[in-house]
Amino acid sequence: MEKSNKKTKKKRIDRSTILWGLFFEKLLQNVDACVMVTDSSGSTVFANGMHLEVFGLSSRQVMGSNWINQVIPKDDRKEVKDIFDEIKQKKEICRFDTPVKTSGNGDKYFCWLALPLKEKRTFFYMFIGREGGCPAKRGKVKQHTLRSSKLNTAYQEVVETLFAASKVSDPETAKHAGRVMHIAVVLAKKLRMDMTSIGKLKVASLLHDLGKLAIDDKILFKNGKLSKKEFMEIKKHPHWGADVIRLVYFLRDIIPIMANHHENYDGSGYPNGVKGENIPLESRVLSVADIYEALTADRPYRKGYSRKKALEIIEEEKGRKLDPVITDIFLNMVRAKNFKEEGF
Repeated sequence: MEKSNKKTKKKRIDRSTILWGLFFEKLLQNVDACVMVTDSSGSTVFANGMHLEVFGLSSRQVMGSNWINQVIPKDDRKEVKDIFDEIKQKKEICRFDTPVKTSGNGDKYFCWLALPLKEKRTFFYMFIGREGGCPAKRGKVKQHTLRSSKLNTAYQEVVETLFAASKVSDPETAKHAGRVMHIAVVLAKKLRMDMTSIGKLKVASLLHDLGKLAIDDKILFKNGKLSKKEFMEIKKHPHWGADVIRLVYFLRDIIPIMANHHENYDGSGYPNGVKGENIPLESRVLSVADIYEALTADRPYRKGYSRKKALEIIEEEKGRKLDPVITDIFLNMVRAKNFKEEGF
C-alpha cells in the first residue's frame, strides 16, 4: 500500500510540474510583451525571451533575483514595492506604470498588467509589461484604479494576450478556437443567454483547446486515423486545459465550461461521462459550435464538409452528442441564413 501511495504522489508531482512548464514555456514564452513571474517575496521564477532581451539580462541573472531591484530605478522602488504589497494583499488584477532600467537605450516607461497565479496552495504573480503608460504621468510611478469597465478591459487584455500566444504555439488550433468563439457567441445570443454567461462562454471558447499544447505534435497533427492509445491522449486535453487555466486565478469560473466541452448529452462523452443538463449550458453551446466548425474546416486528413452535409451530421447527433433544444435552434438559425460565418 505504501509503495502505491508513493507512485500516486509521484504522478501528481510530475503532472503539476508538466502543467507549470506548459504554461510558462509553451505559452508565456510566446507573449508579445515582457513577461515575468515572481513568488510572493518578489523573487523571479520565470522571465520570457522578450523580457531578457529588453532588460539585457540572462536567465541566470534573473532567476531568484528580486524583480523590483532588477528593473526599477532606485528612486522608485519603494513606491513599486507598495503596489506589489497591495497586489499580494488583494490578490486582484492590477495595472500600474513605472520607469524601468533597460539595456542599451536608457530608461523607458512601462505599463504593467499584474495578475495572481495559484499553483496548489502557493500564489505567484505574473507581470506583463509593455512600453507606454499614461503620457501625463511619464517618469512617475502611477497605479490605476480598475473599476468595472476598466477591470473588464484588463481581463479581456489578459485573455487576448494568452490567445495570441497560443496562436504562435499552435496556429491551426487557435484559428479553430477563434471561429468556434464566433459561432458560440452568435448561438448564445439567439438563446438569449445573459451577458455574464456569454462573456464566460466567449473566453472559454477562445481557450477551450489550450490543453492540446500538452499533446505531442505527432499525435495532434497526425495525417490519418489515431490509434486507441493516441486517442486516449487526445481525450486528456479538456482536463489539461482546465488545469492550465486553474493557474490563472481570476479565470477559474470558465473551468467547468472547458472541462465539459467534450461531454455528450447522452453521457457517452469524455472525460467524465456527464449527462444531459448536468453538463453546463455554456459547454452544451460550445459543443455545438465546436462540432460545426470541426466539420466545415479543412483538416490534414480530409477536406471540410459542405454546410449542408455538416448540418445533416449535426442533426443526427441531436440527443446523442448534442443538446436537442440547442441543436434545433442552431439548425434553424443557420438554415434561415441568420448566421454569418467568419474566418480567423
